[in-house]
Amino acid sequence: MFNFPQLLTALPADVALEKLRNGESLQYYHIIGKLDLLQLSTDNTYCFHSIILLYCEVDDLSGVVLSYERPMILSYCHFHRADFIFAYFVGGLLIEECVFYSYLNFSSGGHNKPGFPVRLLRNLFKGFVNFFDCWYEGEVHVEYNIIKQGANLLGAPHNIPVTFDIQPIIQKNVGNLYCADEGSSFSDR
Repeated sequence: MFNFPQLLTALPADVALEKLRNGESLQYYHIIGKLDLLQLSTDNTYCFHSIILLYCEVDDLSGVVLSYERPMILSYCHFHRADFIFAYFVGGLLIEECVFYSYLNFSSGGHNKPGFPVRLLRNLFKGFVNFFDCWYEGEVHVEYNIIKQGANLLGAPHNIPVTFDIQPIIQKNVGNLYCADEGSSFSDR
């Protein structure tokens, strides 16, 4: 897992949003406050900006209730809080070598298209990871992750399994992926 350099440049969340709005990637920052990606949408539905965070520490990432039409890339980052409930990753999602310190909610989302994979690779999830009622239309790769408090990726909370239109590649993960509940957002406190 990525260890931070001695000093990351502090960046307020509103300045980080402006950089993303201008097409910049965020690299080597400690993003202070709530980075609310909904503010990148003009209609509270679609985000047409590429979201690229590399080697960052993020206090709070809110990526809820948006359809991401371009790729989202989160690499070598630490997230103290993050939430993606009702997030559609139409343009694909790559999360690699990241650490999530708390409950992570992807529920009622997914919806990537064929050719735009969702890839979770070599991450550490310290809290529960919730995939309840997700539907993945494109490729999914979940490989080499450590999931400390479990996930319901292969379970069926409320008798509703995750839907995969294309057979996912799920291998070499540590932790229970077959949970039949939605975890607890308080389990990591």
